[in-house]
Amino acid sequence: MNIENSRYRLEVTNKAAEITSFYDKEKNVEYMWNGDPTYWAGRNPILFPMVGNTYSKEYYIDGKRYAMGNHGLARHATFEKVAETENSLTLEFCSDEETLKQYPFDFSLKVTYTLVENRVNIDYVIKNTGDKVMPFSFGLHPAFNCNNFDEYYLELPQEERLNVFNWSNLTFEEQQEMTKRIPLSYDTLPATIILENCKAPYVNLTNGEHGVEVGCAGYRWLAFWTKPNAPYVCIEPWHGLSDFAPNNLPFEERLGTMLLDPNKEYRTSYYFRVY
Repeated sequence: MNIENSRYRLEVTNKAAEITSFYDKEKNVEYMWNGDPTYWAGRNPILFPMVGNTYSKEYYIDGKRYAMGNHGLARHATFEKVAETENSLTLEFCSDEETLKQYPFDFSLKVTYTLVENRVNIDYVIKNTGDKVMPFSFGLHPAFNCNNFDEYYLELPQEERLNVFNWSNLTFEEQQEMTKRIPLSYDTLPATIILENCKAPYVNLTNGEHGVEVGCAGYRWLAFWTKPNAPYVCIEPWHGLSDFAPNNLPFEERLGTMLLDPNKEYRTSYYFRVY
């Protein structure tokens, strides 16, 4: 499925409702990662109803054991196109017998992609279609091409004191120095850099002249990740967090988990803009 304007073309697939291409027709530039399994077969999965996973890879609801793969159900789902305009596409994924075996809640998840010049707006609507309160978390995982890795860096619009996850003691630590630039490094990115309560409304992946701006306003966590020596960088706004250590918390009390009442909707969005 395509939507395009005079310069840019956006391609989306029913599988996982992923963007498979965002292409600059004038410059012959592809901005999205192509899913090469040599490094990572993913592209830009939607993380629902879980960001990451529980530490044990299982959880209990009403005394019954359940398990999901990392990052939940949507990344493996087939979405149906439910609306289309000249510059937008809306796809939907609904619970069924198979999802209920892994996650015992009825839901619908709609995603709308809208192309506005050099910007893609992505809007999500999650609805609890069942009759009980639904716990969930949600996140994004877009991967952008970064072929000249050493020339690029991550940059915030203003300096701030970052709160960065420390993998050695599994806690977030406020950095001593103010900064707006995060260097790209194959020593740190494969382990995932995670920021908490970042004040910036967006972050840039850039070489100082060209790049992509990714919106992250309203998200508690912001992560950056790649594979060793891979030519892409993921910029991931999250409403939720994986378990990094064993715990006995009920599923609905895990950090970042949200609760949605029956027949209610939860809405969130982000965007990316190329330049």
